[in-house]
Amino acid sequence: MDIFIQAIGFLGLALSIVAFQFKKHRPIVLCKMSSELVFAIQYVLLGAWTAAVLDCISVIRNLLYSHLVKKNRSTTPVIVVFGMFVVATGVVTFDGWVSLLPIASKLLTTVSYGMKKERWLRIITLPSCIFWIIYNLFVNSIGGALTDTMTLVSLLIAMYKFDFKKTDAA
Repeated sequence: MDIFIQAIGFLGLALSIVAFQFKKHRPIVLCKMSSELVFAIQYVLLGAWTAAVLDCISVIRNLLYSHLVKKNRSTTPVIVVFGMFVVATGVVTFDGWVSLLPIASKLLTTVSYGMKKERWLRIITLPSCIFWIIYNLFVNSIGGALTDTMTLVSLLIAMYKFDFKKTDAA
């Protein structure tokens, strides 16, 4: 069972790494949504309830963001409502200081994934990866810790490639 639980994390890993190599909002958010769904399953099996519930909330949130950005509509109401859901979930599932890490992370991604500018999505997501690495090490999610380490690297590569790399003007 332990190997199965960790294997689920590696599926989430693949989806998370691929997500930031897209340039546009929709594929980034939908790929992250898929990754979060897979990790929600893993966290349930690990008994990490704060992270499991927060990832389920994120799946719904990301679907809404994808739809709103595609229709060029404001994501602010979703940011506010889901920010409140994240805080409420954190209060209900609080299990010591370590559960503050996924709460802070989800608050950051609730804001970042709602950003229409992909550059800001990537920048605001950066500390979220660090929080998840620490959390996953504490709850013994090896796949999760590896995922967020590799996601951090993928995110940094995407930031360089899409946000900071100077293009040569001919």
